[in-house]
Amino acid sequence: MKPMQSLLTECCRVAEEAAMAGGRVLLAHRYEPLEIAHKERQEVVTNVDRLADEAICGILTRHFPDHSIISEESGVSQTTSPYTWIVDPLDGTESYIRGQNFSGVTIALACEGHTLLGIVYHPFQDELYTTIWNEETTLNGRPLRVSGVAALEQARLIIDYSPRDALRQYLQEVEWNRGIKQMFRFGGSIALNMCLVAKGAVDGYVYGRMRNRVKSWDIAAAALLVRGAGGQALDRQGQPLDTLQPQGFVLCCNAQLDLYRLLGSEILSLPTP
Repeated sequence: MKPMQSLLTECCRVAEEAAMAGGRVLLAHRYEPLEIAHKERQEVVTNVDRLADEAICGILTRHFPDHSIISEESGVSQTTSPYTWIVDPLDGTESYIRGQNFSGVTIALACEGHTLLGIVYHPFQDELYTTIWNEETTLNGRPLRVSGVAALEQARLIIDYSPRDALRQYLQEVEWNRGIKQMFRFGGSIALNMCLVAKGAVDGYVYGRMRNRVKSWDIAAAALLVRGAGGQALDRQGQPLDTLQPQGFVLCCNAQLDLYRLLGSEILSLPTP
């Protein structure tokens, strides 16, 4: 086994351990009163976000003390290492607060602008999604594949958009005029919505919130999981999603559906707030 492969295998093992430790924190506190504070853009944070962050980053730091960490909750811990862990200890905080149980833990490892591995853990379903760059995605150790639906009239899509953005009206018109079989409006964890594409539970996911751009800790792990399952994660220009930069538009789907082309080039002309 090559040194890089050996390192990634060890990193993946530790990341799975860390993700499950964070998930146990989410489960342990779900029925308890929460301490809730507000951040920017109407976002919220709870004491559980911070407790899960401590559990996750503690494990990562213990095993890889020379690696950098970027966490949504604890910020940046910078080292000279080329390796950086990207952590969201509770993706879907609003869902967690409301007891909807569509929240999870996301962990990615990046090096020199490339995401090398991705882990998403859904503790309420005990689902552990794992992938390493250029390898297949697994769910609890079993290989995953996206769906094979190619026709828009047979597609089931998840959409997540701001009511104040022009994308909302456009997607409603697409749904009506182009005969999409079914569209769901889901909130909660962005990463878990993307994982539903990876496992073929839905055929596509569209995120459009130009005022509330998703960050690397929301999408880095999940985009790699979608790709490892044979799907694609694209930006507003139809290009591979740069998950290390904030994004106001995310499109995930299986390769057969080619959802970007089916939605039309009008996406490019929509006003950006």
